[in-house]
Amino acid sequence: MTTSSTTPQTETPAIPATGRRTTPAPGVLLERFGLLILFVALIFVFAAVRPETFMTAANFRSIAISQSVLAVAALALMLPLVGGRFDVSVGANLGLCSIVCATLMSRAELSLPLAVLGTLLVGGVIGALNGAIVAYLGVNSIIATLGVGTVIGGAVTAYTQGVPISTGLSPALATISTRLIAGLPVLLVIMLALAVVTWFVLTQTPFGRHLTAVGSNAAAARLTGLRVNRLVLLSFVGSGLLAAVAGVLQVGAQGNGDPTIGGLPFILPALAAVFLGATNWHPGTYNVPGTILGLFFLGTAISGLSLLGVDPWVTDVFNGGAVVLAIVFSAQLKRRRTGFLDIGN
Repeated sequence: MTTSSTTPQTETPAIPATGRRTTPAPGVLLERFGLLILFVALIFVFAAVRPETFMTAANFRSIAISQSVLAVAALALMLPLVGGRFDVSVGANLGLCSIVCATLMSRAELSLPLAVLGTLLVGGVIGALNGAIVAYLGVNSIIATLGVGTVIGGAVTAYTQGVPISTGLSPALATISTRLIAGLPVLLVIMLALAVVTWFVLTQTPFGRHLTAVGSNAAAARLTGLRVNRLVLLSFVGSGLLAAVAGVLQVGAQGNGDPTIGGLPFILPALAAVFLGATNWHPGTYNVPGTILGLFFLGTAISGLSLLGVDPWVTDVFNGGAVVLAIVFSAQLKRRRTGFLDIGN
């Protein structure tokens, strides 16, 4: 399925006729760094209102740990989106992989490295299945991945009966959320490393540039000789592998394999961050820095609202509203660049 109405397009910077660099207009800078400015302002507001609880190392460490797993899930969502396709099974795949990882350690008594390898294999196979259905059977990506995700959710519930797996886990993984590297949470360091790798693949390799071309115009990309089907398939495989990594990290962050985490409410902040990221840093394109910034903006806002004592339902409203507004902004960015706006599909 193409997402022409909401999918940001490839940004092609204008080249001055003289060959000299020009200073970006203030409006362009505001568009690119507006979310960063809003993020800093948000921190100042909450710091002024709740200085005794918000401006603490424990609060920022809690935000970093809780958002790190979601950030990896957001990267998994972003890969197919760059190619113009949705993967709404990322949450279910993440939940399945957390159960697989816990099961391999707890019941199969495998070491942590072997359990991680087995989990990556499962996540990659799920991604390949999604990719094959979308790329080679021509099924709408939302429908295909929604169906696969529903099957995964049912299988996980049947296997676990809704009971988390918390015994027999490797201590190295079960305590990862409390460990630090150079004063930073290990989960945050792992997430940043994965973000750098994803950024490099998408922006510095032929695969990333070709996938971006497919997302901008699949028909034109095919005419230029690109193997569109294979690129779409590989984007889903990458999504599955990142979802598997997020599942392993979730076991470490939570201390168990939880069969209830694969739902849309868990993955909604990550989805919001991907679309919010497409409205800043490199407006009009799905990009890694914007996605990470968008996720931590949302996490910080929710943390601040929680410290203010708002009801829990506000979190769902905030995340859902962020998704809708981010998609609206993305569509408006496309209209400004192309001069027209499609009817949503």
